[in-house]
Amino acid sequence: MKFDPECKKKNSCDECESRCIHNISFLYGLDERQRHEIVDRSVHKSLKRGEYIFREGEAVDYVIFIKKGHVKLNSYDADGRERIIGIFADHDTIWEGIFAENSRYPYSAVCLEKTSVCMVARRDVEAAVSNPAVSLKVIDMLSKKLHDANERNMILSVSEPMARIAAFLVYREKRSLEPIITLRLDDIAGSVGLRPETVSRYIRRMVREGYIEKIGQSGIKIIDAAGLAALVEE
Repeated sequence: MKFDPECKKKNSCDECESRCIHNISFLYGLDERQRHEIVDRSVHKSLKRGEYIFREGEAVDYVIFIKKGHVKLNSYDADGRERIIGIFADHDTIWEGIFAENSRYPYSAVCLEKTSVCMVARRDVEAAVSNPAVSLKVIDMLSKKLHDANERNMILSVSEPMARIAAFLVYREKRSLEPIITLRLDDIAGSVGLRPETVSRYIRRMVREGYIEKIGQSGIKIIDAAGLAALVEE
C-alpha cells in the first residue's frame, strides 16, 4: 500500500478531507473542529486493482472509509476455494472488530478496481464514541451492518441456484449507487457459493428470459426487478 500521491497537493488533500468529514457518518455527532482533527490525523491511500487494504490475520487498527472504488472481503477454504464475505463500494465503511480487544481480521480486503480510502485510527474512534451522539450513531451503523450480514446469509440459504443468484443481484442493486452492477463472474460466484460456470449458465438464462441485460464484460443491468424477486420467492 502507498500514500495517495494526489494528497501531496494541498487542494487535493483539502478535497480528501472534505469528502471524509461529510461522508463518515459516525463523525456527525462531533463538532466541526473535532471532526477536522480526526480526519487530519487519518491516512489517505490510493490503491490499484488487486492491492490489499489489509490481509487475513493482521491487527484491526483502523476504521476504513471507502471514498471511491470497490473492495471485497474474502478468505479461502482448505481446498483453496474463495469465499467472499462482502463487497463494498463508495461511502461504505469497514470496521468489523474495531471495538474488540486484540482483534485481528478473519479475512482480507482486496480492491476490485482503483480505490481510494480514508483510514481512521482505532484510538480516534474509541475517543469519539465517548460522545453520546457518536455512540448512538455507531449503534445505528452496527445494527445496519448486522442486518446486512443477515441478508447475505439469507441469500446463501436459498437452495435453488438461479434463485440464489437472483437474490444476490437484487441485494447488490439495492446497495449500488449506480444503475449497473459491476462485478466479475468469479466475484459473483464467490459471493453466492457457486461455481463460476454455474453462475455463467444462469446469468445467460436470465439474459435470454429478459430479467437482466449484460453490459460489457462485467456489467449487469436489472431489467425486471419484480421478476427476479419472484424467482427468489418461488
